[in-house]
Amino acid sequence: MSASREKKDRAGTGSTYAQRRNNQSSTTSPRKKLVYGVLGGVLAIAAIALLVWDTGFFQRRAVAVTIDGQDFPAATVQYYYNNYLKNEAGLSAYGASTFDSTKSAAEQVKDEESGQTWHDYFLEQAISSLTEITVLNHAAQEAGWTLDAAGQAYIQSQMDSLDVAWRVGGTYSNLEGYLRANFGSLMTKDVLEELVTMQVTAQNYQTYYQDQITFTDEELNAYYDEHKDNLDSFGYSVFAIQAKAEEQKDADGNTIEMTDEEKTAALEAAKTEAKALAEEIQGKLIAGEDVDALIESYGDQLYSSTSHAVTVGSSLSTSYSKWLQEAGRTAGDVSIQEYDGTTSYMYYVVQFDSRSLDDSATADIRHILVSAGSNPTEEDYSTAEAKAQALLDQWKAEDGTEEGFALLAVKNTSDGGSMATGGLYTGVSTTTGFIEPFTQWCLDPARQAGDTGLVKNEESSTKGWHIMYFCGWDDPTWKLTAADALREPMLTEWTDSLLEGVTPTQGSGIKYVA
Repeated sequence: MSASREKKDRAGTGSTYAQRRNNQSSTTSPRKKLVYGVLGGVLAIAAIALLVWDTGFFQRRAVAVTIDGQDFPAATVQYYYNNYLKNEAGLSAYGASTFDSTKSAAEQVKDEESGQTWHDYFLEQAISSLTEITVLNHAAQEAGWTLDAAGQAYIQSQMDSLDVAWRVGGTYSNLEGYLRANFGSLMTKDVLEELVTMQVTAQNYQTYYQDQITFTDEELNAYYDEHKDNLDSFGYSVFAIQAKAEEQKDADGNTIEMTDEEKTAALEAAKTEAKALAEEIQGKLIAGEDVDALIESYGDQLYSSTSHAVTVGSSLSTSYSKWLQEAGRTAGDVSIQEYDGTTSYMYYVVQFDSRSLDDSATADIRHILVSAGSNPTEEDYSTAEAKAQALLDQWKAEDGTEEGFALLAVKNTSDGGSMATGGLYTGVSTTTGFIEPFTQWCLDPARQAGDTGLVKNEESSTKGWHIMYFCGWDDPTWKLTAADALREPMLTEWTDSLLEGVTPTQGSGIKYVA
């Protein structure tokens, strides 16, 4: 075949080649498109899954622990885990813990002998707390017990406060960000509400159960006979004088380092001086000089002083309680009691006034603290008083019952210590530590159940006006103390019985905790 013929044939068949190539392309293209399409779909699904994973969708739904048949997600366990972690971090800041909050808890060994890490410990404590709260909730359900209106209102108030909290300071763009930052990356509003509900239910049901345990006068008197030193009230005055090795400074005001021997010698010299002062005050007390006059006279030489205090025995300082509680102590007795604090030494000049069993009734009250601020002006006080009066008038017009007052307290009080109980304080006495006007109102002998009033507060860290409601008279402090002491082992036994046989089971979601 000539070259021209071959060229001609190729030219004549060129369309055939092209068609064949086109036909080939048309038969392979669908398969390639299918492969590319499948790969694209897989990548898209992977991307979506990754996005969903990043939102915590799967982690939130994974069961972290099952307790008494109830499943809990990682966010719930994390909440309690964080509580223990933060507490330990706080202790470590004062040198009271070896935990290092700047490092991973899983990489720090807490117990060298067992090898337990801080993570293991926090997780163990978290599950333990959740277990106790769970069994208390289940016990309440089995007993048919439910939260009262005040308890339910408290839960709602806590959830409502979240909508304010996340906006404060402009740090967070939404509630979800606030929850993740403060309660763990998996926390949601629904989970937190369930947590709060369970906690309030457990606490209130436990209090309800405790209040059902009562004792006869014979049982209380028998307890008193065995614990007089703790239950009696003691009247006394005390002058505290500190002996301490003072730091030495050079002409430029720099501290001069002292040897151990020099520190010991300086402390001994300070002790000699402090003891001489203590003996001087003791002599004047024995001679009958007035306590308050002596306190004023010695002023800055005293570390601290107390004039004619009345304190329940269980609350006395251990530095001088044994001397005050000795049998045969009579009014006017004076003693010097010493306390060795290693770096400092204390001398207590103590004068005994009296010892008695306070059998006066205590008061049960509810209150609502209307805040005027921490450093209010008279105008602030007036504004708070007007608000307090308006709330009291509103309650009288719309409800007038103790239950209604409790609800009003939950929604309006600035006292976080009594908000959850509807402003309730039981067993108020002269020794419970409330400000004097508050205590005087509560213990007015003419007070009757249902009495209300306003009391100005100029002493607490949060000042303002208290709206008062008198529930009724209660047992004397010693009986309340004795009853609490007798209940304690019974409550422990009851709680242990609820926990008996309940073994928490960890699920796949436990790995998402911390």
